Amino acid sequence: MPSQKIQEILNELDNLMNKERKYIELVATVEYLLNLVEPSKREKLKEALYDAESIEDVYELIKAIKLLLGLQGARKYVLSSSE
Repeated sequence: MPSQKIQEILNELDNLMNKERKYIELVATVEYLLNLVEPSKREKLKEALYDAESIEDVYELIKAIKLLLGLQGARKYVLSSSE
């Protein structure tokens, strides 16, 4: 059994790895969603991803992308149904 000090260090490293793993998963999600966004909007969203400072920033970016994708879908639906 490791000493109390070693156990604290191991717990801290485990927490850090879990946080980093979540961040990596979120970034991968954003990159996937970016491929669904109109090309004219991608660069600005990529810049926002690279400027994100926290997991919360990435969550907000995902929300924005989802809204944008919804708008794109609605626009395509309206244009196709009016023809």
